[in-house]
Amino acid sequence: MPDLVCRVFFYLLLLFLAAAASLGATPAYSVDLVDPLAGKETPDPGFEGMRTHTLRALTMLDTPRYPDDFNHFIYAEPGAPKQGALRTAEVGTFHNLTPFILQQSSVQVWLVYEQLFTSPRDDPLSSYPLIAQSAEIAQDKSFVIFHLNPLARWHDGILISSEDVVFTFKTLCNHDKAIPYFRSAFRDVKSVEAIDQHQVKFHLFPDSEINLPFLIASMHILPAHYYETREFGKSSMELPVGSGPYRVSQVLPGRRIVYERVRDYWARDLPTRRGLYNFDRWVVDYYRDTNAKAQAFMAGLSDIVYEFNPMRWLAYDAFPDKAEHRLIKVQSRLQGALGSMNFAFNLRCPPFDNRLIRDAITQLFDFEWINRVLMGGWAERNHSRFPNSELAAQSHPSAAEIELLLPWKGSIRDETLQREFALPVSDGTGYQRQQRRKAFELFAQAGYALHQGSLVNGTGKPLSVEIITASSDFRNVVLAFVTSLRRAGIDARLRIIDVPQFERRSRVDFDFDMTFQFFGTTDLPGPEQEFYWGSRFAYERYTVNIPGIQDPVVDDLIGRIRRATSRKELIPAIRALDRVIAWNEYLLSGWYMATSHYAYWDRFGRADVRSEQEADRPLGSPAIEAWWAK
Repeated sequence: MPDLVCRVFFYLLLLFLAAAASLGATPAYSVDLVDPLAGKETPDPGFEGMRTHTLRALTMLDTPRYPDDFNHFIYAEPGAPKQGALRTAEVGTFHNLTPFILQQSSVQVWLVYEQLFTSPRDDPLSSYPLIAQSAEIAQDKSFVIFHLNPLARWHDGILISSEDVVFTFKTLCNHDKAIPYFRSAFRDVKSVEAIDQHQVKFHLFPDSEINLPFLIASMHILPAHYYETREFGKSSMELPVGSGPYRVSQVLPGRRIVYERVRDYWARDLPTRRGLYNFDRWVVDYYRDTNAKAQAFMAGLSDIVYEFNPMRWLAYDAFPDKAEHRLIKVQSRLQGALGSMNFAFNLRCPPFDNRLIRDAITQLFDFEWINRVLMGGWAERNHSRFPNSELAAQSHPSAAEIELLLPWKGSIRDETLQREFALPVSDGTGYQRQQRRKAFELFAQAGYALHQGSLVNGTGKPLSVEIITASSDFRNVVLAFVTSLRRAGIDARLRIIDVPQFERRSRVDFDFDMTFQFFGTTDLPGPEQEFYWGSRFAYERYTVNIPGIQDPVVDDLIGRIRRATSRKELIPAIRALDRVIAWNEYLLSGWYMATSHYAYWDRFGRADVRSEQEADRPLGSPAIEAWWAK
């Protein structure tokens, strides 16, 4: 499950709405070409006779993978013993257990807080009930009503009510200390009201995006009664009150968080939870860097390690087994859109506001040599914001993409309308002769020339680039890039800083030239794309529009993404956005890893191995929430 980097971006990933009707089965809610509300209609006298559709599942596919009467997810074992402990590791430190606020929280939200609906690993484009057991969507799509499970309760025994849902929604959307993402994602919600203790109604603006119910249902619900005596938005190390399968039982500040299984967990017998979360204790230790984390794993201090370094991966082969446990290494192909490692230029200040400079610097990143020599061929070049998916801009722009881009002719590069975006490709020898020649041509066009070994502008000011990062994982890669920049006469340097300082410099003070970091993505892009790339968030504190993009073309395409009424409309809009970002060189595209590498000590039972063989649908990263101690 999520590592530290992924957890930073957990709120950027879209989850999905599902519903379970107590009377009869209904077709899935699909946002594809068919009518999403072609299911069972129910007159509702309480809302002036408005017909509503009671839904059992929402899916982006023709049908969800699991039928209405499914008993458990295939990769879960309903009879798995509840016992033992799982020890995992993170890189970094922590100073806050409060979720969804501007200061990064270290609590594993997915262990402590539940959502209205949840998606399984093997059907990520569908969603099934959790806190909400059913939903009704108005025929005119003007509202959605969630019917809460009367068994749902907080760890302190208090029932989860519609007031908790209302409180969560209003707090995340209106509080100035909440992550700004929610204000953007939910701005098409007109209002929310509690009909009674177990029904909550969201009124939607006309022409709201088709996947808005998905976004609403993705919320992890917060306890309103807990915050009656506490201030939301304040960083705290107080143990939280949640509704999930685990509660925080012990904290060693900055070093360890221990999660204890809730033995009377209210959802343990739901199909979406049966056979999951089987460990009595889930221990998360924090280490200074990835080398220390790997050493802890090899010493038997943690049970599983996710590996991104091919040299360390090879070293595990020579490592002896621990007592009765042998070391197992797994490689698994990942499915769908994947996050990637990239360099972000700071467009807010010169010279990085000049596309020619950005293009020239991009020429000097020798991916082919880096991948062959430093990454063992594991990496794949990232040509898109949505790599490994149908959303990535491919080949020449389609007629639908051109139709969206043509009104902006003259404001976008002509190449955007004419051909496929391609990154520079070297021969892999490390010399980069053609790429260096191209870089110097671009620097010259931007007014820079070599003078006594330094690249300077017309006033004699040297070109200086500081790359900041919060991770030492790929230090050798970034240093190779720095060396290439220095050979071109650029005053380049790498600065590795801690996570809080990186967060402040990159997302609050905008005090950087370039960052090197992980960028998350999703298979279900929607209004959150404004948070990533929109002009409105270029100077927003704690933004994830790291480059500071302010581009009316990008803003227009984001609006079209929001208004898409089908997957057929969505894909051209996303691909057009992808092309504009790429051709403007807002990011120096790095790479992604389409294969997950992880190792673990063989002391666990796993149903997911069997399900992978039977269904021939690999889960990618391991479903450790379905494992159990032998």
